[in-house]
Amino acid sequence: MVEMLVTMAIFVMLVTAFISANMFGLRYDELVCSKLGASEQSRRSFEKLTSDIRASKIWRVGTGSLSSFTPLPNGTNMVGNAIQLCLTTDTNSFIRYYFETNGPFTTQPNGRLVRLTSAGDSTICAQYLTNASGTSMVFSAQNYLGQQMSDYQYKYVIDTLMEFYQYQFPRTYVGPGLYYDYYRIELKAASHNAD
Repeated sequence: MVEMLVTMAIFVMLVTAFISANMFGLRYDELVCSKLGASEQSRRSFEKLTSDIRASKIWRVGTGSLSSFTPLPNGTNMVGNAIQLCLTTDTNSFIRYYFETNGPFTTQPNGRLVRLTSAGDSTICAQYLTNASGTSMVFSAQNYLGQQMSDYQYKYVIDTLMEFYQYQFPRTYVGPGLYYDYYRIELKAASHNAD
């Protein structure tokens, strides 16, 4: 009888250990899948943004939204929430990227990167964005040393920084008490066609 009790106790401990290990593995798998999904979404967004910047002949940094765009004048730091890219010399045909932070949305969260074409096509490139560091969700023109520029005279690098507060698939929050405050991805690209 004693041998049977010892055997059963060992068996119960082994089963408990296997179940605990399995539960740990499932939680870790969920976290890894979240990171992979977020990385894939960000990679696709940045790939399109990068190709549009590289193909542009004319670019302007400024303040923009779905309905308007105001480029920054020469003599001011080229930092704004939007960038308008013209793939030809026709400025009426454009692609505008802008950060939306205070829209009236019921199904989509604020903090989104939106791509708008002159034909009126609008696409959400990235969402669940935050400005945790105070330096994200802007486009800026920089020289090769990373210094902010204040004119359109030269071929500059366009810098974009995005900070995400939630992975998209599966939905996993990264805020306080949930491993991270945010995760960030930075993109720097230059136009190949600009003069």
